[in-house]
Amino acid sequence: MAHWSDIPLLTTAVGSYPPGELSPKRAIQRAVEDQIAAGIDLISDGQVRADIISLFAAGIPGFRQRPDDTWQLEAAPAMPQQPLVAGDYLLARLLARGRATVKGVLTGPVTLAFSTRLAPGVPYRGSDDPELLLRLADILARETAALVAAGAEIVQIDEPLLPKAVGGGFDIDLAGQALREVTAIIPFSILHICADVRPIAYDLLSMPINALSVAGSQVDVLSAFEADDLESADIRLIYGCVDTQAPMPETREIIQQRIERAVEQVGAKRLWLSPDCGLRRYSREDAQELLANLADAAQAVRAKT
Repeated sequence: MAHWSDIPLLTTAVGSYPPGELSPKRAIQRAVEDQIAAGIDLISDGQVRADIISLFAAGIPGFRQRPDDTWQLEAAPAMPQQPLVAGDYLLARLLARGRATVKGVLTGPVTLAFSTRLAPGVPYRGSDDPELLLRLADILARETAALVAAGAEIVQIDEPLLPKAVGGGFDIDLAGQALREVTAIIPFSILHICADVRPIAYDLLSMPINALSVAGSQVDVLSAFEADDLESADIRLIYGCVDTQAPMPETREIIQQRIERAVEQVGAKRLWLSPDCGLRRYSREDAQELLANLADAAQAVRAKT
């Protein structure tokens, strides 16, 4: 099997996969096997235990889930006694048995902070408080260390709320500072944002990351990037070329057309491919079809590139 860095137009799943009515261990096994069977090059453990906020908030002392299932911070967040996701990553890596590369996936500090309500009395002025962001980054840095120790060469940081936060006045330089703490020891880091990144595209290219993963099926995100920009920043662009909000899986032909446009716009050298976002909302059958269509479309374009 070729090393992941040598695969042209590498395909990856964003993270979450339909868990079904299975135990976590069995759901991880199914997620791994389904991604490999579909032909995806870079897979995840499926994040089958919970949504991307609950996966971390549930294990960080200081957070409490409210009756409406939202999370509230009731005290300064404390370091968990054990790593929260490294065990699932390691299981997925063992199950993959070298047939595909497995990446670790973390929810970023900005998204954790801005998706959480602050209770009265917590020592922070708001979700944008630098002390809160950097404390969460410190906690997530330990998660990073555990993933790398378990063998992860690639770790993805999910920050879907970053564009909205910046649009509301949040300091993007603080986001970069927090991200630098989280990614410091990652061999290859990915920043994933399933929102319109066009207003902050150039800021994102200066982030301490190796790849930027963006959603592109519903907005012309490619217009914000040029091959020279990616080359200068030494960053790969992971283009979300599959609409994960569509009620049914998109066809290979539609996905292939998007990939071909992306190759024309930014070239194939620094281009990877993925769905816009996770697949948790789909049935297992639809998720399998969507990933297979992505892999087939990528292979068709590889053959012509």
